[in-house]
Amino acid sequence: MEELIKRLKKGDEEALKEIIKMYKNDVFKYMYYFFGNREIAEELTQETFVRVYFKAKTIKTNNLKNWIFAIGRNIARKEFNKRKLKKIISFREIKKAELQINPTENKILIQELLKEVPEKYKTPLLMKEIEGLSLESISQILKKPVGTIKSYIFRGKAILKNKYNSMMEVKK
Repeated sequence: MEELIKRLKKGDEEALKEIIKMYKNDVFKYMYYFFGNREIAEELTQETFVRVYFKAKTIKTNNLKNWIFAIGRNIARKEFNKRKLKKIISFREIKKAELQINPTENKILIQELLKEVPEKYKTPLLMKEIEGLSLESISQILKKPVGTIKSYIFRGKAILKNKYNSMMEVKK
């Protein structure tokens, strides 16, 4: 890994290609779950690796994945603020008959519910549950204490659960 980082720092495009192969899917999944939109996820994944290439000289860690996710997180946050994404669905407008959940719809429902979770809770929740990052890694990326990360993840899950339960009550 150290050799790969050295090559990247020197501007080696082949090193970048190797890094993209290693982490592209993880970054894409994070962006996709964050925004729930394939086009935005693809665009932001590409932007992440462009920044990785141009910021390579500033790498001060051997944990490349954490460094890449820190860049991706910053890009996602800026994009989120830029678009000022609003609530996509109104829970009050859901009719009982329209809520027949199957596995595909359930995945879509979860993505819609994630849009209801504030960014400060959603980011660590996605990093932990979707990307499988450790609490310590998330703590380093977000520059927050591990206890704060645990709290954010707990609150994010609680918000998701409450929103889901609200929808299920509407269904009945």
